[in-house]
Formats: sequence, C-alpha cells, structure tokens
Amino acid sequence: MASLTRRAGRLFGAMAALAGSFLLAMSSFAADPRPPEQLACGEQSADRRPRGGFAAAVVRNAPAVVQVVVIRGARDPMEETEGFEFFQPLAGLPLPGYADGALERTFSSGFVIDPKGYVLASAHAVFDAHEVWVLLADGRRLGASVEGLDRRTDVALLKVEADGLPSVRLAAPPRICPGAWLAALGTPFGFERTVTAGVVSAYPRFLPGTTMPLIQSDVALNPGSSGGPLFNADGTVVGMSSMIFSGSGIYIGVSFALPIEEVMRVVDGIRKTGSVRRGDIGLKTQALDRELALAFGLAEAGGALVVRIEPGGAADGAGIRRGDVVLSLDGMPADHSRIEQGIAAAQPGSTLLLRVWRDQSARQVRVTVGLARQDMPPPQRKRPAASQARLGLALAPALVTAGMPAGVYVEGATGESLLAGIERGDRIVAVNGTAVETMAEFDAALRSANPRPVVALLLMRGNVAVYVPVQRQGGQP
Repeated sequence: MASLTRRAGRLFGAMAALAGSFLLAMSSFAADPRPPEQLACGEQSADRRPRGGFAAAVVRNAPAVVQVVVIRGARDPMEETEGFEFFQPLAGLPLPGYADGALERTFSSGFVIDPKGYVLASAHAVFDAHEVWVLLADGRRLGASVEGLDRRTDVALLKVEADGLPSVRLAAPPRICPGAWLAALGTPFGFERTVTAGVVSAYPRFLPGTTMPLIQSDVALNPGSSGGPLFNADGTVVGMSSMIFSGSGIYIGVSFALPIEEVMRVVDGIRKTGSVRRGDIGLKTQALDRELALAFGLAEAGGALVVRIEPGGAADGAGIRRGDVVLSLDGMPADHSRIEQGIAAAQPGSTLLLRVWRDQSARQVRVTVGLARQDMPPPQRKRPAASQARLGLALAPALVTAGMPAGVYVEGATGESLLAGIERGDRIVAVNGTAVETMAEFDAALRSANPRPVVALLLMRGNVAVYVPVQRQGGQP
C-alpha cells in the first residue's frame, strides 16, 4: 500500500485543479439503468430499515465474521499502487511487530461461507503472504491456506482446518435496491466486529478498469474493513466490502462492495480448478458519452470506445484499432461495461462477433477469444526461523544512565511474538504473574512457565499495561 501521508498531500494539493475534469470523468461510469431483477425495488420489503436497527441481523452474522492476520515481508512505504488513485483498496493496516524491518503483521476482515472451514477474504490482503491466520469469533486462532484468489475482482478463498463453524446466509440472487438499508461487519483499524450501516447509493456501479458491477453505498468502511460481509435487514449477505473513494485513504462518505452473487461465481471457479477462467481478446475500452460520440461521428452515446490494443492479441489480429467504437456484441447492442463483461464471460476458443464503428461506417469483426491471465497465489513462504529461547524476542536490559524504568525491553520480535503483536520498545514487567526487572529474572520466569503451551507477558507500552499471550513454538493455544 502506498504511503497514505505522502499520497494525501499530493492528492489534496491537486484536488482543486482536478475537480472539474474529474467530475466530467465520473459521468462516464454512472450507474446503469436497473436490470430486470431490480424492477421491484419500489415495493415495500424487508430491505426497509428494521425497527430497532440491525441488532438481530448482527447477532446472526457476527459469529461468522473473522479477523484475517497476515505475516509478510515488509513493503516499501514509498511504493505506489496501480490503478485509479482515488479508489483505495481497504488494505489492512500494519499491526505492531517488526523483525528488523524484514517482516510485518497486517490485518483485514473475512467471513465464513461454509461450516467446513471456507472463508472469504480480499485478494489484496493475502496475495504475498508468508503466513495467513484466521481469528475466529470464539477466540481460536487457526492457520489458513489460500485455496485460490482473483486480483481482478479482489476475491480470495481461504481454508482452515475446522468443521461446524458458524457461517453466513448468502442471498441468491440478491435484490440490491438504491435507497435500501444495509449494514457491514468488519475490523476497521483493528476494532473487531464493528457494525456500520447506511443505504445503497447506486447499483450497479462500474469503476474505471473494472468489469464487475459494484454496490455503492454510504456504509462507513475503513482500512481493515475489506473482506467483511455487507448484509440486508434480515441478515442475508448481499456483498463483500472492497474499497472506498478517498484521497486520504480513510472513509469520506463513498464505499463499494462486491455483489455476493458475483463473488460466489469466482469462488466456484476457485473450488473447481484453483483459479478463475476468463475470456480475453486483448483490448481495453471506456464508456462513450454524448460528446465523445459526436467527436467520432456517432449521433448518440452508446457502445465502448477502444483505448488500448494489446500487440499480438486477438483484437489486434482481427484488425481492431484504437479509436474504434464497439457498438454491439454478438448482435446485442451494449455499453462499455456489458461489452467487457461479455468478453470476460466468453469461453476461451469461442468466437465473438463485434460490430465496430470506424471512419463514419460500421463493420462486422469476428474475434477468437483467448484465455485471460490467471491469478495463482504464490506459495506461502515460511517466515524466517525465529529463536525460541526467548519466544523469538530480541531483548535488552534497561539503561540506568538513560533513566529508563526497570524492566526488560523489546528490541525486535519474530515468530510467535511477532504474530502476537509485540513491538520494539515494549517493556516486559512480568511473565505469567512473576515480576521481572532483569534479563536473568526474565529467563528464570520463562523456565518456570514450562511446560505451558502459552506464556502471558505483561507489557508496558507507554503508560498502558496489557497482558499478551505468546504461544510457544509447537504449542496449541
């Protein structure tokens, strides 16, 4: 994730200059007319705000919501992210705990969709993980494997070795009506099972570079919320929290979620083959508004304007050029989003018939569909081995000359101590209730704690005292 502070300064400095052109660009991905299944949105239904709020729906869903904790190599804080920079994936914030700057611990949200241990999460949160852990609502911490992921839709499927887990109820198909009340559960800024509520602002909403219809709402989401469930008044999950519109990286009133029906299509592909198969012909398009239509000699808006052609791709081989306007797909008039959706949904090896506008005339072009690049999660690497002599902690005694309070100080954390969230600068004052002020006292207290699988360390972080449980290597919590 890019440095939010640096990006925020650059973005806000340019906001005034960008405002006019940005609002014009926004019109190119306005909400589409309602599909047929939305025609009943005006009817009274369970989508209206329930009397007493979402309390019953939260009670139903909260046991299935989990926190996803990832150990990964520390990322470059100056690294830029790709894509349209005002749309921020809700990446988990780094949590305390670094090993000489080599590793970091981050978190996001997830929810159980199958009692046999299948968990939905965000792809960006787990993509390059060394390890993935799932913290259940009942307090258990389970190691998770990444069964598959799809960065194009930001969906990942995790598996934990457990059975009989509480799971959510999924809408099939969901009815998502602008103005209907929804609530979200997640872990914003590390606050587990936080509930926020709002209304659907628009659906479907298509953003630049995406083909999946998104649920736009004013439900408050923040870093750490990504991967959590979005549900209606009766507790049925209709979406998965994904991103926000923001120049600062925090919520300013506009958030987006993936419709659960689309998410489960991705999940079905992952469970069958380990990846998602999509059609691709090697072209990118944008929406064609009225002014662009006039510039290209068309009387009205519609279709998709080709902005990029992949050299050597199927579209290139079929003679499609940048600046062409695709008017229809297989004989059906379609706009930009539906044309790109249709291409992605086509079977590799099949043929698509495109009606293309060029040089004041329309022509038919047949294109053979190829296979889009598939996202395969990199192998989960084990974090570097940590010395377990002191629970993976690098420690130092208090410096009398510096006037530091008595105790043992943490210089670095690896292994289970890193996962527990212990960070550089913490002062250890007790081990399992035994006070310690020197390294020798710490080692003696640790030896006396054997053979307990978990050791409780009393830490002072600033003026705050807190016990932190640290699991011994090979122990079971």
